[in-house]
Amino acid sequence: MKVITDVSYWNEYYGKDNAPKPPSDFARFAIEYMEQEKQLIDLGCGNGRDSVFFCQNGIKVTAVDSSKGAVDSFDKSMPIFAVCDDFVKTNALRCIDFDYCYARWSIHAINKAQQDELLPSIYNGLKAGGLFFSESRTINDVKFGQGEPLGEHEYFADNHYRRFLDPTMLISQLKDIGFEIIYYEESDKFSVMGEDSPTLIRIIAKKPV
Repeated sequence: MKVITDVSYWNEYYGKDNAPKPPSDFARFAIEYMEQEKQLIDLGCGNGRDSVFFCQNGIKVTAVDSSKGAVDSFDKSMPIFAVCDDFVKTNALRCIDFDYCYARWSIHAINKAQQDELLPSIYNGLKAGGLFFSESRTINDVKFGQGEPLGEHEYFADNHYRRFLDPTMLISQLKDIGFEIIYYEESDKFSVMGEDSPTLIRIIAKKPV
C-alpha cells in the first residue's frame, strides 16, 4: 500500500474540485442554534462549503484547514477569513473570543493527543455562553476496523487516517473540561451519501455563562 500524508491526500482531493459544494446536513442543523453577526471558527473547514453557508446566513466566519488545496478552493467573493494552518495549534483560535466553534468530521481526523490539546483550546477560545458544534465518526461506524491498525480505534484506509470516537468518552471529556452538553445523538442517518451511511455523533456543548 502506498502511504501518503493526510495533507497530500487532501491537497489532491480538493485539487480535483469534485468535493461537495452544498452545505452539509450538519451545517443546516447547526445554523438553527446560531444568531446573525456572531463570530464562528470552522476548524477543518475543507473547501469551505459550510463556512460559505454560515457566511451567507449572516455569521462572521474564520475558517482553518491544513490543506492549501482546500483553502485555495474557497469562494474568494465571500467575506471569510480563511487560514491555511494546523487547526489543532492555530493562533486563529486565540485571537478572537468566538461565539461558536464548528468542527465537522475534524475530531476523528486527529489523534487522541491532539484531541486532548484541542478541546481545552476550544473551551478557552469561546465566549461565556459560546457553543461548540461537533460531528464525528464513532466506534459503531461500518468502517471501524477497516484498513491498517495504527493504535486504539485508529486506522489508515482509503489513503488517509481515521480515528473512531467512543461517544461516552468524548462526552465525559467535554464535561471534565467544563462544557455543558445541551445536545447529543448518535445515528447512521445524519450524512447518507449513496450507499455510504456513516455512524456519527452530533454534539452541541456550551461554555457556561
